[in-house]
Amino acid sequence: MAEARRRLDAARATESAAIAARRRADEDEGAASRELERAAREEAWSAAQAERLGAEAHRAREQADALAADAEVRAERRPGPAAISAALPTAEGGLDDEAVASWEGRLADLVARRERVAATVGERDRVRREAEHRRARAEAGVALDEDRLARADRDAADLAARATAAEREREQLAANAVIADEAESAARSALDETRSADAALRARLAVAESEAARSRARLRAAEDRHRRLEVGDLEARMALDAVREQLLVELAALGEVGVRALSAAAGDDASTDPASDGAAPHEARPAEVAAASGPAPDDVDRDEDDIDVAIETLLPRAAVRWAAAAPAADVPSPGRLASLRRRFHDVGAANPFAAEEYAAVRSRLDALETQSADLRSAIEKTRTLIHELETLIADRFRATFRRLESAFDARFRQLFGGGYAQLSLTDPSDLAATGVEIVARPPGKKAQALAMLSGGERALTAVALLFAMLEVRPVPFCVLDEVDAALDEANIGRFAEALAGLAATIQFIVITHNRGTIEAADALYGITIGDDAVSRVISLRLEDAWEIADASRAARHEG
Repeated sequence: MAEARRRLDAARATESAAIAARRRADEDEGAASRELERAAREEAWSAAQAERLGAEAHRAREQADALAADAEVRAERRPGPAAISAALPTAEGGLDDEAVASWEGRLADLVARRERVAATVGERDRVRREAEHRRARAEAGVALDEDRLARADRDAADLAARATAAEREREQLAANAVIADEAESAARSALDETRSADAALRARLAVAESEAARSRARLRAAEDRHRRLEVGDLEARMALDAVREQLLVELAALGEVGVRALSAAAGDDASTDPASDGAAPHEARPAEVAAASGPAPDDVDRDEDDIDVAIETLLPRAAVRWAAAAPAADVPSPGRLASLRRRFHDVGAANPFAAEEYAAVRSRLDALETQSADLRSAIEKTRTLIHELETLIADRFRATFRRLESAFDARFRQLFGGGYAQLSLTDPSDLAATGVEIVARPPGKKAQALAMLSGGERALTAVALLFAMLEVRPVPFCVLDEVDAALDEANIGRFAEALAGLAATIQFIVITHNRGTIEAADALYGITIGDDAVSRVISLRLEDAWEIADASRAARHEG
């Protein structure tokens, strides 16, 4: 509301200033109008005076001319003696000179008065124009002041409306404040009750937290003990698994000897196994009996899978017996076990099929050596062929590149009308990975790389390189798409000439919008759309067009 009042006071002050300015503008306008009317009256009076004086001067000139003519007529007609005639003309001439001098003086006075009136009229015109300018400025100021006054009125109305709205909002806020005070009182009483209940709950919470802390401590201690037990149990199981795996490896390495020793340790009768606890006999009894009774004469050379199965079957029973019995007092040391293991592996087992296996391996080795010799010979021949091809490719590339370089220089001179161009290899020692650099010098310029040329020069250089390639390695046909878009009229002529020279051996299809290129073509093809909105191909052979034109001219001449 205070801001609204300040804006309202400012608007009222602006309105007062605008009213005062408008009043001053009205006063200036009235003074300018009065000054303009006075100047107009003075101008009218001056114009009337000038007109009157001009009329009097005209009449004076007419009277002077009439008097002079009358005097001449009287002098010619009057007879008399010479003295009288001499005296009379003198007197009359004296009278005429005085009248003429009087009239001339009056005329000079009238002319001077006319000049003064003209100067006064000019000054009045200047004053009138200044008054009109002041009036125009005053009218513009009045219009601006009226505009500002209207804006001030609108601002004042807007501020009044905002003040009314602010007053209503203040009343609403006062009502809301009363309601908020009542709600605050109710909330404060509820807060006091909540605080009293919260104090009791906090006390109970503190007791519960202390009990929870002690329970958490006991739980952590129990978890630590359980974790240590689990770790110990896991380590024991891992150690047992490691011992079992090592035992399986050792027994598998011993082969039949290990199976017989394990069968003796497990016992011949599977029904006496303490681990069975009165259960039914083991289902794999035939296999276990066969393994426990020792190798028969016909299965001395059982395969490794049967040995592994027998060891896997007998090991749990032997482990139960070992766990039930007390360990032997004279257990061999690990070094003794390692020595015995090495000696067993060194001795090995006899292989009755060694001769047949050796013959088979020898024949396979001979075949592989023969294949290896063939492959080495093929590799050498392939490398020789690759070297010959690389040499041939390099020679042909160099020869073709030299021809292309000379052809490119010639085409560049043809298209540019002078200058020169050069192709060079970036890495002549490695033709497979080398690049090509283009250095060109158009007429009147210095030699520079292709990237430093203008757009039209680059386009014309590229066309020269393309034409050189076609000249060195002709093709049946070639399609050019807007290659002459960046060329001017002078270059278009040379481009069309070079294109016509190559067209003797190569068929060119040129997509272009350039009139010079179109004029050099043998046939034209275009796409048009008729009234039915269907695209059509229109073609024209220029030879046929010339024949039709010649026939038409001949027909006109005959007619």
